[in-house]
Amino acid sequence: MATSTDDVRESRRLVRMYSGDVEGRLPYGHNNQVLGHVLSQGQSDSRDLMNPWRIFFESWEAPASEQDPITKVITVESNKLREKWAPFLRNSSSEDRLDIGRSEPTMQGVVELVQEIAATSKAKRDNSRRGKAMNMFHKFCGTVDSHKSMLELIPEGSEYVSIFAGTLNVIIRASVNHERIAEGLSEALCHISEYILECRSELQLFRTKAMMELVADFYAHVFVFLSDTMDWITEKRRKRLLDSFNENFYKKFENQIETIRRKSDMIRNLANQSSHAEQRVTRLNVEELARDVRLGLTGDERRHAEMVYMAEKIERELSEGRKERQLLREDGQQFKQLADRLTSMLQDKAMVWIGDMRSTNGDLPPGFPFVQLLASPQQFQGFASPSRANSPSSTEWILEEIILNSKHLEDFFHRDRVRVGGDYFNPTKINPESLRRLSEWMKDKSSHLLWLEGPPIEADDIDNPITMLANKVMDLSEQSNIPVLSYCCEIRRGERLRPGNDTREAQSCVSLLCALLRQMIELLLPKFDSATDFSSSRLRSIDGSILCWSQMLNLFRDLLALMPGTILCVIDGFQWLGDRDTEPYLEELIQTIRGSQLQCLFTTTGRSACLRRELESTETMAIEMTDLRVDSWGLGRNNSWGIQE
Repeated sequence: MATSTDDVRESRRLVRMYSGDVEGRLPYGHNNQVLGHVLSQGQSDSRDLMNPWRIFFESWEAPASEQDPITKVITVESNKLREKWAPFLRNSSSEDRLDIGRSEPTMQGVVELVQEIAATSKAKRDNSRRGKAMNMFHKFCGTVDSHKSMLELIPEGSEYVSIFAGTLNVIIRASVNHERIAEGLSEALCHISEYILECRSELQLFRTKAMMELVADFYAHVFVFLSDTMDWITEKRRKRLLDSFNENFYKKFENQIETIRRKSDMIRNLANQSSHAEQRVTRLNVEELARDVRLGLTGDERRHAEMVYMAEKIERELSEGRKERQLLREDGQQFKQLADRLTSMLQDKAMVWIGDMRSTNGDLPPGFPFVQLLASPQQFQGFASPSRANSPSSTEWILEEIILNSKHLEDFFHRDRVRVGGDYFNPTKINPESLRRLSEWMKDKSSHLLWLEGPPIEADDIDNPITMLANKVMDLSEQSNIPVLSYCCEIRRGERLRPGNDTREAQSCVSLLCALLRQMIELLLPKFDSATDFSSSRLRSIDGSILCWSQMLNLFRDLLALMPGTILCVIDGFQWLGDRDTEPYLEELIQTIRGSQLQCLFTTTGRSACLRRELESTETMAIEMTDLRVDSWGLGRNNSWGIQE
């Protein structure tokens, strides 16, 4: 498959090179010369035939237009975008780096890249997060010709097409190994393309100067979005948060996507105007439309505008964070959303439960909930205030600095164990009475701990029904914007023990706590006052060994005081961590969790002596499976398993 694609690329390049050569050598009017002219159209420079990526490595300035200032703006933004391209590519890991020897900065190159990624994608199910992202990338590829047509309406449009397509290639390649980013980026690109498709038909009829100015302005904002995307990914690399589940790409860029949508509205509105008065209204709307403060600026003005933009961004994120937390404190809307989603899932997939319950309990009362796996709004507790401004030792902290000072924690756990992949949970395999019991625990303010104890089994994560149950609870919580801490514990064979860790169990205990600490730091507000010490020296004292357990646990307690009053914490595979040496540490962790506002769910496939000692019988549910064959646990299997108290 790859060889065939390479052959097609090489053939296409040879045709273009030959066509350009024929056009220059043969006399005007010769049949081959005419054919060469047609085939070489769109190549503004013969050097592009040999090196189509030249524009990203050499300086380029579009010819200045005396009466078209907005075209000058898109030139500035395209150059800003182009300048970031080479450093972005150079600083990418080998897995995330675009192979420019096998790709081209063309719209067809974007399509071929997505096809190549899909052919080798790890996504095995269309309803997985990675599968959904690839579906949206494919949908976006169906619109690339519209982008090409619109950009070529602008003077020097072919250069903008190359910059746009080349940047898409490198960003898509950088995102596909990080499912959260791929999902958000593909969604954003699809939304932008929807706006383009709505405008394209009007452009065929109204190719006026005013329309071209709006198109140039539209793509200037698109280029700023792509530039900011590259900066965002670069920053996440620096902070080592590319695979963070607390980072929502689309939400970060939602305001920019909305601005781009409004720009497309202006294009459609201009096309719909038929009278001079209506055109005047449109012109005023365009002038009044808020523009990115950085647009078109260079030099010192650009640097100043970047500072203003970043300050506004931090304040906006701070305001949004406070608003979200206030919403949680007032009425627990996110918990309602989770209950609705879970109920919908049960209605779609578990109608058999209704028959089972009716046969057991008689007719269901009106409005009977299938399951309510969350606390009610009345039972949702308030947040511990992150501000201690009245304390004489209170310090103002910036989240960016804390994240950078703690990025070494990523070395001590595996980010892919924060959430395991797969979407194989089947609710019809669970006894509804068991979920009812789980629901009661979630609503019980007096109980913050619950252990779902399954029988010992050996299976991959996606074949482990207990792990998939925990994963589904996390997914639904995330969809409802409920703060979630999670980790799927394991004993990784062949992993080198760090100094201070005498056993794999000890190292795995450190991995669990470091994973929780890192996630908690990500949940902090962008800026806050606190007497807690988040200095670099304190965070750097955590060296990944069990010897610094007390420092980690103290930091864990300090962070708990700054968290939302009720957070769902899901720890799977806790049974792997216990041995004679580690159990005192685990007991300390459980006792700390018990004294906090965390709603902590432990799920195991096997017995945990530590949980058995630390948890009451009312905090434990034993899971019994009717068939322990691995091939009976997946979706669409006939065998069922249930939970019994």
